[in-house]
Amino acid sequence: MNIVKVMAMTVAAGGFALPGAVAAEEIHVIATGALQGAMKTLKPAYEKKTGNTLVIAWGPSFGTSPESIPERIRAREPMDVTIGTEETLDAVARSGVFDPASRKAVALSQIGIAVPKGRPHPDVTTVAAVRQALLSAGKVAYSQGASGVYIRATLLPKLGIADQVAAKTVVAEGKELVGTLLARGEADIGMQQVSELKVTPGVDYLGPLPAEIQKVSRFAGMVAKDSRHAAAARGFLAYLASKEARPLIEASGLEPIAAPKSR
Repeated sequence: MNIVKVMAMTVAAGGFALPGAVAAEEIHVIATGALQGAMKTLKPAYEKKTGNTLVIAWGPSFGTSPESIPERIRAREPMDVTIGTEETLDAVARSGVFDPASRKAVALSQIGIAVPKGRPHPDVTTVAAVRQALLSAGKVAYSQGASGVYIRATLLPKLGIADQVAAKTVVAEGKELVGTLLARGEADIGMQQVSELKVTPGVDYLGPLPAEIQKVSRFAGMVAKDSRHAAAARGFLAYLASKEARPLIEASGLEPIAAPKSR
């Protein structure tokens, strides 16, 4: 029998791969929910380009819910790479689970403001306007994640309204988005990463927090030391930082990491 036919039959039966053939890999990712919108386009684009498959578990960068990135890692949930805020990566790096040399910046994200779809749009273009909008709202929503930590611990005290807002706060826990609470009518105004608000149906996105009170988060990724797909996982992080991925990241409300200037 022709040797080519024999090899083809063997491959079809799962015996071995042809020389030079690269088997597709399944990469397990634990990622911040701020990337959900971007991944709607980035995931299929990456999978088409590489033949690999991404299996993504979403969760907030902070918090004690089982879905949060720190708790998933503490529970030794199987994964090849994690993507979260740089503060989160600093914390989980101490677990010894990750290869510190694999750390790579992915994107920047601002905090935005939204209201339920069809509701009046308060002015949020100045610090004073944001303060008034939060005081006037019946219920104010933010998350357990990085944006929520900043809002609760820094923004509201800075605006001098921490006590007033605390009494009417609704917190999006675990994987739930602030936009989902708004869409269900459980809050009158909400704040979260722009990229998360923009992908949630049933809300009207008003804009980012003013620069004076803005918190820009840097998202980065690291590869697990025990990953069986470490090279592919590094390649995935490199893809997220690539020129090809930039327009997809921007369209989602995130900001690409600036490319290093050539000397």
